[in-house]
Amino acid sequence: MRSMFIACLLAALVYAPENLFAQKMVLVCPFEHGSGREPKEAFTWDPPDHKVIMISTQDSLIRSVVSGEVVKVQANEENKYEVVLFYNDHYFWYNNVTRPRVTRLQKVVAGQTIGIYTFGDELELRVYKEPKKSDPEMIDPREMLECKIPKAQ
Repeated sequence: MRSMFIACLLAALVYAPENLFAQKMVLVCPFEHGSGREPKEAFTWDPPDHKVIMISTQDSLIRSVVSGEVVKVQANEENKYEVVLFYNDHYFWYNNVTRPRVTRLQKVVAGQTIGIYTFGDELELRVYKEPKKSDPEMIDPREMLECKIPKAQ
């Protein structure tokens, strides 16, 4: 009887969904001296546009939220930069970086400086899960960030 129980338990563990044992990802706060706010949009998206707007009352260093690899550093339309990191099937996209401090294919550790933020800008943080067969899945980063971002009322 006991050996049958152990065999059933082992079978359940082997065939259990992979996310059953997945730990919740915790992201380092992108700013040492800053906070986030809910995006204020003139209209709503369907599905919702999951992003966090990070702001600071002073110029600040932008930190990597995870240990990973830089896959993109590119100028955007506002003469700022986009920096994209990849870690564990997820893309971490920063928009409106004033001056990047990393280069493409560079390895970074969580908390490492990846760029400079200038007071008055809005740093946009988005997270995407790499898809198996379709378009990337947008993930709400608020639940994963060490610093808590208030939700809109």
